[in-house]
Amino acid sequence: MPNENPSLGNKISDSRKKLGLSQEALAEQANVSLSTIQRIEKGNVKPRSFTIKVLAETLELDASELLSDLLEKKTSKTPFSALKRMNLYTLLLAFIPFINLVIPFIVWKINEEINPKNSIAGKILSLQLLWSIATIIGMVVVLFLSNLIIGRAGNGLYISIIFYLLAVLFNIVMIIKTSSKLNNEDEKILSFIPNLF
Repeated sequence: MPNENPSLGNKISDSRKKLGLSQEALAEQANVSLSTIQRIEKGNVKPRSFTIKVLAETLELDASELLSDLLEKKTSKTPFSALKRMNLYTLLLAFIPFINLVIPFIVWKINEEINPKNSIAGKILSLQLLWSIATIIGMVVVLFLSNLIIGRAGNGLYISIIFYLLAVLFNIVMIIKTSSKLNNEDEKILSFIPNLF
């Protein structure tokens, strides 16, 4: 499980140790479950503000000091609205290999909201790049194989066009799925796509 907030967990762990408390003793004094203390210290959970206040009181800390970590995390959120626009621009030219990269790439470069190292933006562009390469290679292979098997160039072209239409449909479905995840502010987008940008 990824670390939700490692610095908060470190602060709580350090404060607990300074007071000479075990995790069990802190859990008992704060009336919080031991597993919650363990998960907070590992950074595997984002605790509720009530839990943070109780822990701050028990550890003789200022609650705002602990809450500031959570607030910083909230303010440095992923720019989902800009990413949604970028993703939807891929729909405009979803059917033209390599051209489908141009507008989203320009939007990514000129939009100040999207950090140049934003992995979601990179994955959106990577999907379009990989789709373009796979579609062109796939059409050539299908055309070659159908001509080899059937022996007539005309029939191979029809099969190649059908392959292309299926590839376009796949691309549109992927863009719509990505839009749906962006609407839900899900950061686990296109996890199977390597970030090439």
